[in-house]
Amino acid sequence: MEERGKQDEGAEEARFTVRPSRRDDAAAAARLWVQSAEEHTIYDPVYATAPDAEKVMRRFLADLSSSSHSCLFIAERNGEVVGFLSGELREGSPAFKPKTWAAVEDVYVVPDHRSLGIGHALFEECRKWAGQKGADGISLQVAAGNTRARKFYEELGFREVSVYQVKEFE
Repeated sequence: MEERGKQDEGAEEARFTVRPSRRDDAAAAARLWVQSAEEHTIYDPVYATAPDAEKVMRRFLADLSSSSHSCLFIAERNGEVVGFLSGELREGSPAFKPKTWAAVEDVYVVPDHRSLGIGHALFEECRKWAGQKGADGISLQVAAGNTRARKFYEELGFREVSVYQVKEFE
């Protein structure tokens, strides 16, 4: 676990660590997942959470910690969990040239801790994990209206290859 940081103008150096999760990190990551989903409702109401979302995500994220085909990385600053990235290995469609993807399910950094390099560090840990697992690359989905995240992913080298659409029944 390497301590990292980025110097902001006129601010103390922002030190943080990124590490693989432990089972007991699931509660903090689930709280952040709910916070992320709540923020996403400004993009579309499809992101509204169920009443027991935090409980469901706590179980789901705890299980990621014990799976060799999944990852959950935790970002901490001053002993507080301030971000996470979760993902899993997925095989591409058998109709296309075979590829294995590290599919990022969720990534979130608490707003007060953004622009400190935490997101970059989370993706770097994911990249290392994916490489060790033999993945050909990383894939993700992003809310269409989340222009900040879309710009961030483009800066990391991601490109748009498909558009995910929904139509709800009335």
